[in-house]
Amino acid sequence: MMNNGEPKMKFAPAWVRATAAVVRYLPAGRYRLMNQICRRPPEAFLMKMPEEFGGVIFKCDLHDAISREVCFTGRYEPQETMLVQAILRPGMTFVDVGANWGYFTFLAAHLVGKSGRVISVEPDPRLFKALQESIERNDLEQVAAVQVAAGSGSGVLNLAGYDDAGSNFGVSRVISKEHTDEKVFAVASRPLDELIDEANLSVIDLLKMDIEGYEGFALMGMARTLKERRVKRILLELHPAQLAEHGQSAAEIIEQLRGFGYCAWRLNHSPQVTRHAAYSKHIDLKTFLQPFDEGQPLDVWSHLLWTAPDVELQW
Repeated sequence: MMNNGEPKMKFAPAWVRATAAVVRYLPAGRYRLMNQICRRPPEAFLMKMPEEFGGVIFKCDLHDAISREVCFTGRYEPQETMLVQAILRPGMTFVDVGANWGYFTFLAAHLVGKSGRVISVEPDPRLFKALQESIERNDLEQVAAVQVAAGSGSGVLNLAGYDDAGSNFGVSRVISKEHTDEKVFAVASRPLDELIDEANLSVIDLLKMDIEGYEGFALMGMARTLKERRVKRILLELHPAQLAEHGQSAAEIIEQLRGFGYCAWRLNHSPQVTRHAAYSKHIDLKTFLQPFDEGQPLDVWSHLLWTAPDVELQW
């Protein structure tokens, strides 16, 4: 149990719980209403994820878009959520690189159960603190959190943290040099090959990576694991503009993964498909998951599912 001397955080106000219960069943307008309600958000509080996602109690700050969506709609990134639900089963292993406060970590912990394993990697000290507290609060023994940035080697990196007054706490990113107009943290960096070996993971059923443009270096740091094809599936978010800041490109990342024998599938994030996924409990994966066509332009934040040669998608 936690005992850090800080004031005990309260559960969500009654009006938040009541509003969430209504918003989650609206046939339309959920996101518009949610954002109108949160123009003057209260102080952070404890909120519970839906029981179908494990009912984990997490620190909810309505200033943050991710927390806000989970609080009122019950989930975040509906296509990715449904994909993770379709893949993970009890006893499996999930690695969450760029875990933020833990939405996908907690979803995975529920799906893999006590017999499974979850490794959660997050460098931002504020997000990691919330993540670790939630793990302890909910007695998630199958989850291990590591406060490092996934990189090509061991060392120290500069992390430009999210703006506390902003609306998205998921934009912390590694930068090549300090920017005086940003909150910068010196964070430890380690290659994923080492972390995976230390955790004694012989097979990883799904690895999710969302690290705001540093994915090229993180993949370099797990080259041995990829070469051995110990990762069955990779759910990767590509950030072309941020990659360019590090002298890399999305095309290079794609070529790198193809070189290891992985096949790519693209998640459709068109407004129509996103709306369908957001308002449906269950949809056919074929609705939003198609073979990747390199001739099509990438989105600003493209989501790709990579599968090892011996892995077939379960439609």
